[in-house]
Amino acid sequence: MGAISQGDGKYEIDANTCIDCGSCAGTCPTGAIEQE
Repeated sequence: MGAISQGDGKYEIDANTCIDCGSCAGTCPTGAIEQE
C-alpha cells in the first residue's frame, strides 16, 4: 500500500497514506501493531 517505510532500524507508518486495510498488523513479525 506504500504507507510503510523503513529507516534507522525501525518501520514507520504514514498516517496520511494509510487506508486502514490492516495488512501491516497481519504481517508484523513482533505483533506490535494492532488495528483499532
